[in-house]
Amino acid sequence: MSEEPESTESRPLDVGAEALRGLAHPLRARILDQLQLHGPATATILGERLGESSGSTSYHLRQLARFGFVEADPGHTGKRDRWWRVRSGGWRLSGTELRRDPATREAAEIVLDRYYGGRGERLDRWRALVEERPDDPKVRRWRRAAQDSVSHARMTPEEAEEFADELQDFIRARTGRFRGRTAQSHPDTEAVELQTDLFPDLVEKDTEPDER
Repeated sequence: MSEEPESTESRPLDVGAEALRGLAHPLRARILDQLQLHGPATATILGERLGESSGSTSYHLRQLARFGFVEADPGHTGKRDRWWRVRSGGWRLSGTELRRDPATREAAEIVLDRYYGGRGERLDRWRALVEERPDDPKVRRWRRAAQDSVSHARMTPEEAEEFADELQDFIRARTGRFRGRTAQSHPDTEAVELQTDLFPDLVEKDTEPDER
């Protein structure tokens, strides 16, 4: 699992056991969603959006900063209220290993279930809009831009890992041009999500133990 990095200057943060448990808090996940979708914000702004007190969002923002998920927004230095943004470079965690470790299994299940569930929900929401409101001007504008494709290739695990790293480097470089945009600075834009999955198509016979 990885969140898309937004800068070529910072590499993704490797999420450890302590940070994983910090990320498992539901309000912190909602705060991260808001920062990813709408850009930098203060604790007061986030509190109003989420129906929470600014004291509560401020505390959880500090905890997210402690674990490396958010950072002070350099575009709002000198302001009376502190502005926060998602960490430049994003983060990544090894879900398989963290799920197998008894010390991190519960937190990993919470974080990963929310992560994959959220991905599916957002994609389903877009598909539903296309079906239910095809004549909506905003839906019509985005319908041709939205993409849904599948590619196949034969690779070794090592080649697949190298390919995935190169793909992430490409995405990081190409999305860098859009860094710092907000709904206020670019009102003609929308938050765009790119989902990528790379996995082997293993069939049952491929994973059966060798009985010879």
